[in-house]
Amino acid sequence: MEEQRDEMHGVSETVKRMLSANSGEGFADVLKRETNGLQETPSEKAERCSRCDGLTHERDHRSNSDRVCRCGGRISRLRSRLDAIDRDVHMTLESFDSSEPGAVAVLEEAQKIISGERRRGMLLMGLPGRGKTHMMVGIGRGLLERGRVAGYYSVVRLVSEVQDSYSDYGGESRRAIIESVASSEVVLLDDLGKEHVSANVDSIIYELFDTLENSGATVIVSTNVPTVRDGSYRGPVLSERYDEAVRSRISAMCERFVMRGMDHRRLTGNS
Repeated sequence: MEEQRDEMHGVSETVKRMLSANSGEGFADVLKRETNGLQETPSEKAERCSRCDGLTHERDHRSNSDRVCRCGGRISRLRSRLDAIDRDVHMTLESFDSSEPGAVAVLEEAQKIISGERRRGMLLMGLPGRGKTHMMVGIGRGLLERGRVAGYYSVVRLVSEVQDSYSDYGGESRRAIIESVASSEVVLLDDLGKEHVSANVDSIIYELFDTLENSGATVIVSTNVPTVRDGSYRGPVLSERYDEAVRSRISAMCERFVMRGMDHRRLTGNS
């Protein structure tokens, strides 16, 4: 506070001298003379993001708030979305139950994605309550710890956001929303197959996976939709729910992992 008062006093004195300057010396000359030698201190230099070169902290005077670069904004959004799903931070890779069949392989590959060792994505398949969302959130938290730019999306809500853009003339377009999703290093898409079935939705899903494939992002998808009809399942399987163009893109980007075992939600009493 004391330094700020001294600085403001100096500015005030400079302005007074400029206003009282004689007519033989122009205002610009006085300003140049009075500010000569002043240099920006290291603490005043703006810090920039090493990824996008945007300002890591920038004051938005129109909204009277602070804003950060695109990477910082995405990290903040990822954290808020994970916290909304897992408020008490229980869903981590450390707490993931690896005793179920195939769980160890899923955990090992997830850790490789977090470290950057693995670039190919994962398609997590299984009935509800088998730990797919737990794994997705755990990967998201691991990426946060490493400061990596990732996005977490519920497919149902993402489709709704795209559809809402049709009537929002001042908002983002369908293409802009999908390109924004695909611009992250890692994209986590939860609950594929829960979205409503329609020609419009199928078009959105195709455009989403086509854009993701072209972007080179690492994509992790979870779904309850099986590849074949088995047991009491009566819904459409993958080959019926999505056409060959979508399935081909998912197969190219993601390795399939089937998560089996007991329904953990029922075991813990959570719905």
